[in-house]
Amino acid sequence: MKNSFGRVLWGLVIMATSPALYAVSWGGMLKSEVAYSHLNHDWQKLGAELELELNETALGGEFTMITRARVDGQDHLNSTHKPSTYANGRSLRHDTAHASAELSELYWEAESGATYWRIGKQQVVWGEADGLKLLDVVNPQNYREFILDDFDDSRIPVWMLNAERLLPDDSIVQILWIPDSTSHDLAPAHSPFHFTSPLLVPQTTGTANVRVEDPKAPSRFVRDSDVALRLARFWNGWDYTLNYLYHTVDEPVLRTQLTADGTIIRSAYERSHLIGASASTAMDDWIIRLEFAYETDRYHRSTDALPGVVKANQWGSVLGLDFQGWSDQLLSVQWFQSRVAGHGDRLVKESREDVVTLIWEHRFLNDTLTVRASNLYSLDRHDGLVRSKLTYNLLSNLDVYMGADRFYGNQAGLFGQFDQADRVVAGLEWGF
Repeated sequence: MKNSFGRVLWGLVIMATSPALYAVSWGGMLKSEVAYSHLNHDWQKLGAELELELNETALGGEFTMITRARVDGQDHLNSTHKPSTYANGRSLRHDTAHASAELSELYWEAESGATYWRIGKQQVVWGEADGLKLLDVVNPQNYREFILDDFDDSRIPVWMLNAERLLPDDSIVQILWIPDSTSHDLAPAHSPFHFTSPLLVPQTTGTANVRVEDPKAPSRFVRDSDVALRLARFWNGWDYTLNYLYHTVDEPVLRTQLTADGTIIRSAYERSHLIGASASTAMDDWIIRLEFAYETDRYHRSTDALPGVVKANQWGSVLGLDFQGWSDQLLSVQWFQSRVAGHGDRLVKESREDVVTLIWEHRFLNDTLTVRASNLYSLDRHDGLVRSKLTYNLLSNLDVYMGADRFYGNQAGLFGQFDQADRVVAGLEWGF
């Protein structure tokens, strides 16, 4: 571990355990997971992860610090150094081929009258969708294992000011200021989850002298900050929100350029306005979930050789139906739709795309045994992801599980590009 990173973590531990502060509580989670790629006859992961959380009452509120350390007997999924997509000086993270350590979250929260404050490195969750994201884009995501990680684990906490105020009509307004320009952490080139689909990256097969520049997080503290506003209210049996986010999109735009020395693929980050809404309600045995987002100035892969992208606005929607009328069971169906405004004849993808998800979960033996199966399927590209998982609550604080993840479809598709990354997994989670 680099000396500077170690000093920061050690200093935080000393500060948190200082006698000058009080009401200390702590806990944690130990996770271990192994994943075997039966197609490649190789262990994809032999990993363990330790997460420690410390809470301490101080300065009229509560401090929370969460640290995370990971080791892996394999190096297939890991970066060998801290990604350049992390904002300089704000990540407090260190990576090697077989291990990583980071200060995951560090924030102070308190209430002042009708206002709730949370200041520091944290996560903010928006939206009602499950499995794919539409409004849940305040935090960047770690795509180390594509979307196989739980979102709570794959979101990258960032430094921000988060204020929520209760209004006289019982609605809640949330304001975010995010000066941390950290963006998505993409899987490294040697990983089975490295992006290769022409939907996402330029295709350079057969082209000589191609140089790909690594994406770098924006560096301007104020000008590259994100700001957000959300209004939430319960009205006439519905929970609904109105959302606005002005942000640097966490997906780098890859533009192809020709030079005297060959082809260069350059990365840049662009700004966008997101306007959205969500709603949910319960009707007898059904839960209805709705989500909508309109985004300006998004970039999409095009059939043009140079620069290989076109700018267009886009919108997306989610309709979800959850049925809970069967004892100890859940059945969930979702329909995701996205549409690009214009340039339909120049896009690599379809201007309108639809994905459906089906999730079934059943609990047995007094809720100690859980079976969960899901399928994400693209109606346009006919590719998808099937997942199954069997979890047993061995002790009150100990779960053991086994499962399988299977990608299918054409390798040009969003899911099909990982057709060779199928795996079976087993693991445990122990909370203390």
